[in-house]
Amino acid sequence: MRNKYKTLKATSRFGLALLIVTLSLISCEKKVEKKPNILFCIADDASFIHTSIQGTSQLNTPNFDRVARQGVLFNNAYSNVSSCAPSRAAILTGRNLWELEEGGLLFGGLRKKFPTVSNMLKETGYATGYTGKGYMPASLKEPYQTEPLAPELNKIRMKVPKFISNKDYASNFEDFLDKKEKDKPFFFWFGSHEAHRAYSQGIGVKHGKDISKIKVPGFLPDTDLVRSDIADYYYEIEWFDTHLGRMIKALEASGELENTIIIVTADNGMPFPRAKASCYDYGTHMPLAIYWGNKIKGGANVDDFISFTDFAPTLLEAVGLDIPKEMSGKSFLNVLLANKSGQVDATRNRVFTGLERHAYCRPEGLGYPVRTIRKGDWLYMVNFEPDRYPGGNPDFYSVHQGYYGEVDAGPTRSYLIDNKEDIDVKYYFDLQFAKRQKVELYNVKEDPYQLKNLASEEKYTDLCDSLKTELFTYLKETNDPRMEGKAPWDNYPYYFKGLDKKYLLPIGQRDINYKTKKINK
Repeated sequence: MRNKYKTLKATSRFGLALLIVTLSLISCEKKVEKKPNILFCIADDASFIHTSIQGTSQLNTPNFDRVARQGVLFNNAYSNVSSCAPSRAAILTGRNLWELEEGGLLFGGLRKKFPTVSNMLKETGYATGYTGKGYMPASLKEPYQTEPLAPELNKIRMKVPKFISNKDYASNFEDFLDKKEKDKPFFFWFGSHEAHRAYSQGIGVKHGKDISKIKVPGFLPDTDLVRSDIADYYYEIEWFDTHLGRMIKALEASGELENTIIIVTADNGMPFPRAKASCYDYGTHMPLAIYWGNKIKGGANVDDFISFTDFAPTLLEAVGLDIPKEMSGKSFLNVLLANKSGQVDATRNRVFTGLERHAYCRPEGLGYPVRTIRKGDWLYMVNFEPDRYPGGNPDFYSVHQGYYGEVDAGPTRSYLIDNKEDIDVKYYFDLQFAKRQKVELYNVKEDPYQLKNLASEEKYTDLCDSLKTELFTYLKETNDPRMEGKAPWDNYPYYFKGLDKKYLLPIGQRDINYKTKKINK
């Protein structure tokens, strides 16, 4: 009897131990199954160098710097296209601009056949939302996607300085966190309207910027007017960074911070000549810092080349979803989690960028088509229509920007145009607005502002041939119509309501006399 009791007791202990182990395994399994949240923060028009962690004087971005120090700072992140909506389209779809039809254009549209990572996450149970600027400016009507991102959350407003958006981005995010189902993971997009023009002229100096300490990029004239314009741009970057900080605090307060992937970047470069809407580094080279709680040790400084087409597949892999074979981008999750600095993945030594049409600033709405490969220290660029004006035609009035409409209107652009006959200013004017050679080659390490085109020098012939082969091979692999001599972008509609409520501009069906601002049917 005693032996039977011992046996039963031992059996009970074994059963209890088995139960404890089973419950522990279930608990661990639940922890493993918990999906990470995603907070994607994207400034509007900010170049790679313009954060305080990169040493830019008179610019203070403590919250970007925190993400970089506690996560990973990427030194070579590149937008696929230096234009607002098509840059976001590449992020959301994981595909190059030349693969997205109208989605590769500003004021185009994203067709339903191109799924977005946000909607893919929503379909698998993620709570989604966005505040500020979503996928825009673009058509959000049939036959295009009406919600390529997620539900808009912009109801909460705030008092702001002139030309700053009055959307209280951080409060809208806090409201989203409060109202979402507690155990649901989320994907939230914070699309700041800053640092897009227009600026309140002089606001940077008003808020303590010392323009004598501001470094002017070598492709712009070093004058007090330009320095003050840059100071105003810095002020708007700091506005974005302040809301980023408030969002991080909201995550801390909700207990969600450790399980949230925070991505901080910008859509394209600074809104100055030879930056935004160009394929030079100040147009396509972006700031990028990524945080992910205890998954990342922190402090890594990575040199691997990252394309914006890589975001979607990386996020899908991070949450355990299959990556569609149609996505051209490649996941860099291995780099993100490596906890290493320098070159982590040797295969990540290049990116490809391009441009078709940005503003409507040439007859018939024609664009300025460019494709590039950025590899190692080199930028190799092909301008497919070198007879066109890269900055917009000088005698063509753009409904957005006036003359020379490819460049955002502002004091710096006005200074170049108004003083273009001055021999000292003409050099800078020509850098942006004069016609260019069909092929350009720059050593970015030695020539960070891309001022000396080396393509015509005999000693670089073999390098140009090699880079062209590599570029064109990739373009063919990703079905770029340019490789077949086709230019479908010349005939895509330009959806801009600029003259009246009914204004749509299907190119080739009707033209606009911009000098009189009348529609000729």
